Amino acid sequence: MPTPDAGPGPGQWGHAALFQASVPSPARLSLGEGWTPLQAARALGLELGIAELWLKREDLSPTGSHKARSLGLMVSDLKARGISQAVISSSGNAAVAAAAYCSLAGIRLLSLVSPRTAAVKLSALLRQPQLVVVSEHPVALLHHAVTAWGMADLRTSTNPLGSAAYRGIAAELVPQGPWQDVFAFANSGATVLGLADGFKLLLAASERPRMHLVEAAPGGELTRAWYPRAQRLAASGVGDLGTRRSRLAPRVRRAVRESAGWGWRIGRAEMEEVLALCERHGVATSWEGLAALAAAREAARRRAGGRWLVVLSGAAEQLDLSPAAAPSVAAAGTPAELDRILEAAGFGAGSAA
Repeated sequence: MPTPDAGPGPGQWGHAALFQASVPSPARLSLGEGWTPLQAARALGLELGIAELWLKREDLSPTGSHKARSLGLMVSDLKARGISQAVISSSGNAAVAAAAYCSLAGIRLLSLVSPRTAAVKLSALLRQPQLVVVSEHPVALLHHAVTAWGMADLRTSTNPLGSAAYRGIAAELVPQGPWQDVFAFANSGATVLGLADGFKLLLAASERPRMHLVEAAPGGELTRAWYPRAQRLAASGVGDLGTRRSRLAPRVRRAVRESAGWGWRIGRAEMEEVLALCERHGVATSWEGLAALAAAREAARRRAGGRWLVVLSGAAEQLDLSPAAAPSVAAAGTPAELDRILEAAGFGAGSAA
């Protein structure tokens, strides 16, 4: 059984045995991701109804979110395989991380983002020397970039390494345990799946925490098993640009059920209530982090909260969801328009294999 101890290699590469990926040392990229702080939040926890609340501060990762782990691993794998071009469609955090690691690796990246992407995330993305294209159809254009241009697909929902990287969070938590319940926000579900897999690799069944999957209202297929079909929740505006349909959904739901955990849908009003509590106690995080905290509060109303952990996955700067007024970046609505942009930028047709 792999150990949770730090091993050779910078950043998260101390967890390499858990990743189950063959990435030689020269290709292992690091910006200092991993080993994020574990913060006690007793006063906040008591207000939420939780006897002992801890926060895993993934918002302090080098790219501003936990996506540094998954993209750091996936881009390292591309470097090891000699791949020179990649593409990602993202609501922001994943693209920012992908751009940072691709720049470190010398890999050219195409980031496809919605025109409604928050200005704060778009600004962070544009600080990297990579190509950004705005589109109302980012996923469709991603498929075109993969098939017509041979680019590697860096979405965490389609690459097995995406969830494997989050086993490292579990490895960092195990020595600080035991944990009764763990809450994490989900877009594709890769984070929750990776955490559950990590605990399964490192702990006996009786020692594993209950895993809680959190979506923003109105929610989607990840949490539908826990909500009646007839129930309709007002949209929160959080996570709207994330993964709408995830191929990971069946595995994620199964992992949560096997842990005796739950799926939660959290509305904007609940997040704002928790935001006020967090401000009172000096805890700053993103809407996703607030949703995970709000889910923990809801769970504590059903069952006394014990030694619980909430993953704060994004930075507080991301509370501003305002899109850029008129982003000065290339825009494409069709494959032909994207082709012209890629040709002008000097991308070449190739193979991602």
